Amino acid sequence: MTTYKPYRHRLRRSLFASTIYPVFLVIVIGLVSFYAIYIWIEHRTIHQHVYDSQIEIKRTEKQIQSFITQHQHQFNQDDLTRYRDITSTKRALLKLVHEQPTTLYYELSGPSRSITNNYEQLNTQTMYLFSEQQLKFKNGSYTLRFYMADAPRLNDIKENRQFALIVDSYDNILYTNDDRFSIGDKYDPPQFGFMYESAKLNDSAHHLIIYKDIHETIEDGITLFIIMGIVLVLLVIFGFISADNMAKRQTSDIETIIQKIYYAKNRHLDAYTPLKNNSELEEINHYIYDLFESNEKLIQSIEHTERRLRDIQLKEIERQFQPHFLFNTMQTIQYLIPLSPQVAQTVVQQLSRMLRYSLRTRSHTVKLSEELNYVKQYVAIQNIRFDDMIQLQIDGSEAAQHQVIGKMMIQPLIENAIKHGRDT
Repeated sequence: MTTYKPYRHRLRRSLFASTIYPVFLVIVIGLVSFYAIYIWIEHRTIHQHVYDSQIEIKRTEKQIQSFITQHQHQFNQDDLTRYRDITSTKRALLKLVHEQPTTLYYELSGPSRSITNNYEQLNTQTMYLFSEQQLKFKNGSYTLRFYMADAPRLNDIKENRQFALIVDSYDNILYTNDDRFSIGDKYDPPQFGFMYESAKLNDSAHHLIIYKDIHETIEDGITLFIIMGIVLVLLVIFGFISADNMAKRQTSDIETIIQKIYYAKNRHLDAYTPLKNNSELEEINHYIYDLFESNEKLIQSIEHTERRLRDIQLKEIERQFQPHFLFNTMQTIQYLIPLSPQVAQTVVQQLSRMLRYSLRTRSHTVKLSEELNYVKQYVAIQNIRFDDMIQLQIDGSEAAQHQVIGKMMIQPLIENAIKHGRDT
């Protein structure tokens, strides 16, 4: 009997699904909602940081431009070859730089000298060229450059795992606080895994880009995912065990009935036994036993009828075979007596053995070897009638010789083969 129990499995799946799926959906919806809210908050934060940084940079740029406009007349009268004018210019530039929230370095370079507050001689190539102006002094034309090395707001952004870039109109990076990029590189916006927003800074088409790598947010939620995963695994285990136990209890009587049906089908059903649980299934249990008893009586009746029918058929075959065969054989013996008494004697002996086999063997089944010996005697007599025109070849294993078959099962086939083969 097969051990597969599809009804129990389906019931267990249904119970398991009704227990686990709602919890699983709640967890999934919670995670999706958490992620969606997180993304929305990050977008809002990035947007606010872009706006605040843009305002701060534009304010600094406006103050620099206002400073140059206010001091333009004074610069035209200053001679940077005189220490007094150099000192006053330095003081004015340092005052401007110190008033700004960002870390600025200025560089005033001209034909006679270069003035800067970059005392540590930092590489200005790694800084953002904030502003570049041509100024006229009494002793010639000078170029004033302001470099932004650092900005508190951009540092705060970096602490929140957000990064800033400033690019020109050709997407060349002019400033970055992300070690993954270098100034002068081409900025290629990533297609996936990044949230970013940009804003225009000035008339030179410089753009501020603030972005966040959302792959890093996995680290923030990894603890939550682990806890939820452990809870889900425990729920799955508990739900499976609970569903399996409930399915076993609900299907125990059904499986008992199926087992009894299997035994009844194979005619191995024992005496009546009631089910463990008192339920409507007891009616089916009673019906199985009643049906089994009726079926057994019917099967026994059919088997008895079939045995009687086989006996009748076998006797009919013997009845039809013996008179016809005996008549032909006796004519052959009559013909052989004057011509070949020895052959006639052989035929009489073969015929007597065949009759002895037919009369003495009362059983309906015989060994294959006995039936084949009978066939050999039959073919030998027929060969005498037909001048050895019949060839009989028997090919079989030794084990097959001991197999039991029905009596007179092969001879009718040989008789028909001789008859129809001779006619064709």
